[in-house]
Amino acid sequence: MKQANLLLKSILFLLTCTTTLIADSSFEAFLKHPNKYFIETGTGSGDGVQRALKAGFEQIYSIELAPHLYDHSRQRFENESNVVILFGNSTEVLPKILDYIDAPVTFWLDGHYSWHNTARGDTNTPVLQELEIIKQHPIKTHTILIDDVRQFGTVEFDFIEVDDIIAKLLEINPKYQISFEAGLIANDILVAEIP
Repeated sequence: MKQANLLLKSILFLLTCTTTLIADSSFEAFLKHPNKYFIETGTGSGDGVQRALKAGFEQIYSIELAPHLYDHSRQRFENESNVVILFGNSTEVLPKILDYIDAPVTFWLDGHYSWHNTARGDTNTPVLQELEIIKQHPIKTHTILIDDVRQFGTVEFDFIEVDDIIAKLLEINPKYQISFEAGLIANDILVAEIP
């Protein structure tokens, strides 16, 4: 019994450390790439929005397709005047947000089907469609962060490879510098930015 309790405590400690590491990694990525606007696809439970608030973005938009996650996050941030949580498919909602954007954005593209309690749109990931929408926007100096690089080339990302995503990013702006930063694991966040 003592060994089981010790094992359980060890597992809980590791989960806490892992969660803290993930939060610190994306928060640091947000801090390193400031813009007036922050737009996230895939709100989830709202942790990305919370990190964006902490990083000091002036205006934050987040899009969620799963009704229960949207409701949770909308309630979580209802008292934050600079946060707008929107319900729907990012391929339909993102163009409407971009109609009002007049300065570079830091995008956090994290909307994809992750089984469990998430929602699936027309595909497992709308990332290529989201990038096409961003490409149509007149500002070409947005900073684009794409989470979960470890899942590129898998069913969760519709077998879209990192080279496909980089090619689409360079269509938006051939001067983009592409790099990778730590997320859940090393090099798990793809970054496209103008140096």
